[in-house]
Amino acid sequence: MVFAMVQQMRSTRISPIVTTDRMRETRAFWVERLGFAVSFDHQQYLGVRAGDDGAPELGFMQTDADAPEPFGGAGVSVSIAVADADAECERLRRAGVTIHREPSDQPWGARSFMVVDPNGVTVFIAHRIEAAPEFAACVR
Repeated sequence: MVFAMVQQMRSTRISPIVTTDRMRETRAFWVERLGFAVSFDHQQYLGVRAGDDGAPELGFMQTDADAPEPFGGAGVSVSIAVADADAECERLRRAGVTIHREPSDQPWGARSFMVVDPNGVTVFIAHRIEAAPEFAACVR
């Protein structure tokens, strides 16, 4: 089988969207606990971002005719880069967020901890550390 070379897609933004029937709990977790800014606020859609306008965004959409089933709570992870994962972990713990995995060093070059949002989305919060040689060679 021969594949033709296709032109590379160019995008200015990629925004994952999680379909949910837990909009109130989702807003409380991402905005009130994690401290994300609201980028779009409607009863059918909540957009949150980690910073000012143009920062990475994540969307949450109320179930509807286009997406009638809420996310099933498995298979989606979000990784958030921060300056200090340990400090962020303590801040979130004080805010009442359940820490599902304490901060630890990962061989691929991250010190991370894990929380889970009300929809079952796994959230890894990390800062960079030196990667083990077998992983450092993989960075492009």
